[in-house]
Amino acid sequence: MSMYFVISYNGNMLDTIISYFIWVINFFQGNFGFTADSMEITFFNFSNDSSKLAIGSKYLNTILLSFLSIIVCFFIALILNLLTIVYKNNIALIIKNIIEWLSSLHIIIICLFILALYQDSSIIMAIVMVCLGTNAFFEISSSQFNAIKELNSKDFIIAARAWGDNPIKHMKRTFLIDSINQVMGAWMLFFSNVMIYEIIFQKSGLGYLLFKHFILVTKTIYSESNTDFVSEPNLFLAISMLVIITICFLNTLKKIIITYLMDYKR
Repeated sequence: MSMYFVISYNGNMLDTIISYFIWVINFFQGNFGFTADSMEITFFNFSNDSSKLAIGSKYLNTILLSFLSIIVCFFIALILNLLTIVYKNNIALIIKNIIEWLSSLHIIIICLFILALYQDSSIIMAIVMVCLGTNAFFEISSSQFNAIKELNSKDFIIAARAWGDNPIKHMKRTFLIDSINQVMGAWMLFFSNVMIYEIIFQKSGLGYLLFKHFILVTKTIYSESNTDFVSEPNLFLAISMLVIITICFLNTLKKIIITYLMDYKR
């Protein structure tokens, strides 16, 4: 609501509040409004109508790449951390440290470096850049490392190892709960990395969509001394609402899964 007030406040508080709730109702009915070029903003455009701007496919592109990158990053970090802590593998420790060092580079630097070399990127290269950039891998790996190290020193794990049992089997539930918090907590970082990647490589997604219809147009508007705060308010609000819905959905899903795992009997 605060963003709507910043963009649409007309000096009358009551009118702005009423118009906000009207906009929300229209949004959930699929009416996202129009762009400054009079293009209808829709979620999907199956008819390929040039008078419509579909944001659904771009939203899904960004979300899917974000989660795919998180999954890849999570499992690579998991393998390296298990080898390092549980199995005392020095090679895995060296590889982990190298990747974490590379992860200290900002996503913009990594993307520009790859762009200078290849001019384009495959889906695999995109995942690598998103996983590495702006401490993304480090955030996942360091949280995992601390969780596994703490679990590995627990009495029931030491006892399981003494009995000749597999310690990983006894770590599962506690580690799963920690992992869900890690992944959900890192989601926005990966999401931001994906949007920056889309802008630099001009890939279809929310990042490049905002760049074309908000950043570039806003720069032009300011150069023409226009006083509008946002050049594409309907588009910006629609994208913001989609992101908010995604965050709410993920937080709800996290609570459901954690509650289930906490109540789950061994």
